[in-house]
Amino acid sequence: MPELQDLLRRIGEKYSVEIAPLKLGDRELKVLQFTDLESYIEKLIATEPVGAMDLPYWAKIWESDFLLALFIGNQPVVPWRRMLEIGAGMGIVGLYGSLCGHNVTIADTDDEALMFARANVLLNDSKAEVRRLRLDTAEIGERYEVIFGSEVIYDRATYPLLVSFLRRALAPNGTIFLSKGTSLHAPRFFEELTKYFKFKRSVRKVRSEGEAVEVSLYAIRFKDAPEE
Repeated sequence: MPELQDLLRRIGEKYSVEIAPLKLGDRELKVLQFTDLESYIEKLIATEPVGAMDLPYWAKIWESDFLLALFIGNQPVVPWRRMLEIGAGMGIVGLYGSLCGHNVTIADTDDEALMFARANVLLNDSKAEVRRLRLDTAEIGERYEVIFGSEVIYDRATYPLLVSFLRRALAPNGTIFLSKGTSLHAPRFFEELTKYFKFKRSVRKVRSEGEAVEVSLYAIRFKDAPEE
């Protein structure tokens, strides 16, 4: 597969990576990931003047990714329903959703993340589309019945742009699913969100390295959308 080999070559020239198995539900994915992400970040901080928002958060597989992936994968498959993963990072959630039969587009703003996401799609023979996303894009091209994202509200500066994008990208009766660790508090995001949307929140526990980690899952709809 020439495209995959080219991606692996380009990524390998810049990063130390490996293809590792990742168990999700009853599936085992092949995932291209950093061999030692913590060491890479430490080296990055020591050699370059980087701020917290410049760190490669997209390269980490979060506990909230596991919860959201299983949640999306367990949704009934509707052939016409379009799903969009935002802030996808390496694309694990969208990849799993696509392998469960959903029509998924995997999107991120970071070109490096998109290379990993595309490689992971190809490694798993997924039919998911991978595309670059700009939150300030005036025209989306199409609206999505489901939009989902894991750990996408850590940067306060993006809140107005993110909510504006969601307003333009979500189909009128569509639903947004967001997951995040409960330790992350983002009141300003929800202040911005509730100008246009209503939401319901549930808290689930995810096992991580032997410990139970609490993850919040949000179901978000337009204020005038009918109750489900």
